[in-house]
Amino acid sequence: MQHAYYHYWQLLVRMVHKELQVRYKRTIFGFLWIIINPLIQMAVIGFIFPFFVKEQLPYYLLYLFTGLLTWNFFTLSLGKATSSIVFETALIKKARFPRSIIPLSIVISNVVNMLISFLLLLIPTVYLRLFAIVSIGYFFVGLVLLITFTIGLSLFSSALNVRYRDINFFVQALLIVWFYATPIMYPMRFIPHAYAPLWFLNPMTSVVQLFQHVFASYPLPSLPLFVVNTITVFIVLGFGILTFRRESQNFDDWL
Repeated sequence: MQHAYYHYWQLLVRMVHKELQVRYKRTIFGFLWIIINPLIQMAVIGFIFPFFVKEQLPYYLLYLFTGLLTWNFFTLSLGKATSSIVFETALIKKARFPRSIIPLSIVISNVVNMLISFLLLLIPTVYLRLFAIVSIGYFFVGLVLLITFTIGLSLFSSALNVRYRDINFFVQALLIVWFYATPIMYPMRFIPHAYAPLWFLNPMTSVVQLFQHVFASYPLPSLPLFVVNTITVFIVLGFGILTFRRESQNFDDWL
């Protein structure tokens, strides 16, 4: 049994390494693309946003960039993981191994990229004297919630996408709407009080706010919001694991 787990762990490491290599193969800028894309988004949004909101927000570009880095990890991981089982049909038919390794390898490879990007983001944060030692704890809380939530959703969507190929298209459309329903371009205090409870349904609300507190010194999520979002994250993880276990028994029939 221990030998089998060691073999599966090696397979996961190899797939993560392969994912990282393939992504930047034959590119000039390599891993720098993990910050180039959000920089472009930040420049566009940062230019347009002041036309619609007259209130001056402190360190807004840093606030925005932090949210975009967080969101790009989430959307890239979920988007690619959803179709990952279908894309790896040849590997699944060739060997026996836990099918969950496939979407997990995508999420973990993106975690590596995200950590590099956050490390680079730390430079302007320290320079502007916005970083505090206590923020390290908030960073790891946000990181655990983000990875846990992404894994749960990725297992759920990748499993269902094998049987229902519409899931991939649904996820892509959902992510577009989801972006605007997450406080990336705007702080939570801009939301009318009557609509604020809707953001309790979105676990990414607390995750983004935690990172924006660490890197841009914006307020932490409220305690009720954080508790509800955290409970939702672990419910999604449990539901994702159960769904993947159930659906994976029939992957060979649907692929």
